[in-house]
Amino acid sequence: MTLPVSGGVIDRALSRTWQVAGAPVSGTSGTGSGAVNPKDLLMDTTSGTLYLNEGTRASPYWTPTSYDQPGIRAVFSDFRETGDIVAVGGTTMSVEMNAGIRVFGDGAADTDSGLTVANVAEVGNVATITTTNETSHILALGMGEHEVANHQPDTNGPSVIDVEFSHVSAITARATFIGFIGTLADALVEPVTGATTTLTLVQDDVAGMIQDSGLTDADGIFMVNNKSNAAASQETTDSGVDLSQTIAAAATYQRWRAELHTDGDLILFIDKAQVGTVSVALDVDEEVSPVFYIAANAAATKSATVKRIAIWHQRV
Repeated sequence: MTLPVSGGVIDRALSRTWQVAGAPVSGTSGTGSGAVNPKDLLMDTTSGTLYLNEGTRASPYWTPTSYDQPGIRAVFSDFRETGDIVAVGGTTMSVEMNAGIRVFGDGAADTDSGLTVANVAEVGNVATITTTNETSHILALGMGEHEVANHQPDTNGPSVIDVEFSHVSAITARATFIGFIGTLADALVEPVTGATTTLTLVQDDVAGMIQDSGLTDADGIFMVNNKSNAAASQETTDSGVDLSQTIAAAATYQRWRAELHTDGDLILFIDKAQVGTVSVALDVDEEVSPVFYIAANAAATKSATVKRIAIWHQRV
């Protein structure tokens, strides 16, 4: 049945509300795969949280309809808030903006680093994050607490970090990461580094995806994970590591998401399409934190613009 409205019609067949006990997971094997339509709603009857399918029928992409719901603990910013205007670097910076987004990392050590917000025509407010001009230093965005890992998969899963961003200049001498790490610090150092075909896993508990210009495939995107210090490194040629994806050119927005589920599985997405899966990427009873960061691979500042960032997990 369709209902006539000014400027078009409302098609009731194209929008439904589903119910499920527990938070939904996204992807080709996700909640409602093969049944739900784009823009369908889903109610988690356990927590009362409402989600929207931003993806497809074959691969749902579930996002909370609001980040201010009692069933989830969430932070979100599209940088419209005036209180989110500037976070300038200093000796050690860990700034929590009004929206609950945290700005930190060892690349926030100097005044040439930080986060600024400006209005861009036809886009609105965007944040520019800049890491200092020191090799291997990062500028990270995360959630709230200082030096506290706060997501435990078997308790809070699924945990999600979703960021839409673009690099300001050519994709050279830099790295980009999204995912989960086990050791958090205000002056966070790179949890993963890349050189030629080797990804060195600096942290014991880390899982996500990375682009690193130090790799032979400088603009390629790779999956990394180190469960319980099981591996000191991974090769880009190892099975499942190369996601066969390329980071977008400068000034082109790309949306990255990492989902960590209650069973420890990690699902990775680029522009709402599933690009990688890691079974039991991390121990389910270990606490980790979601992060997005850029790193400088040379003695020059590196910047990215962030259109929006969202982080959420289940509230217990």
